[in-house]
Amino acid sequence: MLYKIIIRGISVFIMILLFHNTTFPQINIYDEFGKKDLPGWTWNGVEAKFSFSQDNDSGYAIIYTNHSVKPNTFVGTFQKQLPFVFSDSCLINIMVKGVSNDLNFIFSILYDVDRNGIYNEDQDILVSSKPATLMFNGWKNVILKLSPEEFEIISNFDDNFSVTQSESFGVRFDFKTGGEYNESPFETGIALITEVMNLGIEYDPVKKDKKDTVSYFQASNYPNPFSSATTISYTLQESTYLKITVYDRLGRDIETLVDGEHSPGTYSVEFDGSALETGTYFYRIYTNSKTEVWKMVIER
Repeated sequence: MLYKIIIRGISVFIMILLFHNTTFPQINIYDEFGKKDLPGWTWNGVEAKFSFSQDNDSGYAIIYTNHSVKPNTFVGTFQKQLPFVFSDSCLINIMVKGVSNDLNFIFSILYDVDRNGIYNEDQDILVSSKPATLMFNGWKNVILKLSPEEFEIISNFDDNFSVTQSESFGVRFDFKTGGEYNESPFETGIALITEVMNLGIEYDPVKKDKKDTVSYFQASNYPNPFSSATTISYTLQESTYLKITVYDRLGRDIETLVDGEHSPGTYSVEFDGSALETGTYFYRIYTNSKTEVWKMVIER
């Protein structure tokens, strides 16, 4: 059953992440195809429909053609418009159905730079992954890391990878057959798209490597550890949008402390953890150009 396959795949994926990281990841769902429809999705060159099994309460998109597709052919696109901020160096996890044929997909994030409500290739930016193969049977998690090593910037201007720290316009799948594709109708499926955010560097004052402990925002919280409340201090070198969010070790959002535009200067905000259990928590400082995550501990 597809539902069980998806759950098993996600569980294995999370365990792999936890084995390689000292902090727990936060998983943000871009689309789980649970609406019994395809809201926001459009397609070109291919057909698409929603598939739902009442028995296992799972849903997914079927992308297909009604005609045979030849080798070395651009098949079509499957695109969704949905504002979303992908985290720096996050992992993008896509549950996709293989076709057992020489066919690839490219996953792209669209940025509406001129903010006119549409994606325009001449004026806007595309951040595209390397081709991912669909030469396998059944369903599989395809994992892409949002980094300059695995994605490229497609733009008519001198843009850089920092664009990925701003709000995206949407995402797009481009499907292309390879030279060894056996001519046939095309059909694949997409069941889940998630962002797995690595919470990043933990703050540990006993570390020797200064690059791991020096904060761009001169961020700190005192007291730390604390029993009920702590004060987070930070400095901004320029006017910017700022958001500070507190997470637990499972990456669950506890509270947003700050969210808005700020002028240069030094600030502080109090976090009340009196209702929380003893343990480790994180606060994430996000601006349009920089993100940091630091650790704080509640002890009683």
